[in-house]
Amino acid sequence: MLKQIPGNYRYIAYAILIHIAFVAIIVFSLDWMPKPQRTQPPQNVVQAVTVDEKKLQAELEKRQAEERRKQQEKEEKALEAKRAHEEEERRQAELKKRREDEQRQLKEQQARQEVEAKKAKELEQKKKVETERLEKRKKEQEVLEKKQKEEEARLVEQRRKQEEERALQEQLAAEQRQLEAEREKKVQSIVDRYIEIIKQKVTRNWFRPAGAKENLSCTVTVRLIPGGEVLDVRITKSSGDPLFDRSVETAVLKASPLPLPPDPSLFERFRILQFVFKPEG
Repeated sequence: MLKQIPGNYRYIAYAILIHIAFVAIIVFSLDWMPKPQRTQPPQNVVQAVTVDEKKLQAELEKRQAEERRKQQEKEEKALEAKRAHEEEERRQAELKKRREDEQRQLKEQQARQEVEAKKAKELEQKKKVETERLEKRKKEQEVLEKKQKEEEARLVEQRRKQEEERALQEQLAAEQRQLEAEREKKVQSIVDRYIEIIKQKVTRNWFRPAGAKENLSCTVTVRLIPGGEVLDVRITKSSGDPLFDRSVETAVLKASPLPLPPDPSLFERFRILQFVFKPEG
């Protein structure tokens, strides 16, 4: 029985006090109660005490069981309270951790938002700079295209003017060539006419050498000075008859000064004069 009692001395003291109280009550009851006649033998008293001790023992055991139950309930409540406290601490720790996680996530989210906002701002700035660069390049391109068009128009106009000028120059050149041709024709006509006059004058001053054949001819080259004076006369193509050739040279010298056109600009045509002398025409 004692092995079933928890290791707490107050339970033992409670048990002893209960036994003393029951014994005192019994003794006190016996002393104050009128003494009846002894109708039963003394062994009944011993039997009653034995029965009361059994009741006392049962009551004691009952109280001990109740105390154990209460102690067990108290321990269970303490354990439950401890568990509740630990659960509350765990819940509070989880709540704290969750709040810290939420705060950390919120800070991370804010940091990400700030980074994204910074990136978006930088991207917007880059887009703005790129747009401004493209606008500037577009304007520069437009200015360049305008200048190119103006330059092309200027070149076209310049080519047109050059073509007109070239056409005009060609026209003037053609007209000049025509005028020169006409002038040359007139000059050549004058030159031919005066050469013929010179040949006639030379012929008038020529005397046929004795024994000279008929139909002889030679080419004469004469150098003149302004006024028609003869500086030199040479036979550049002989007739084959030296006497005939010398007679022609003499005739040219005798005909000096030779007749020239009155226009001084034509003298260059007569400075070195060459003609064929053929007296028989």
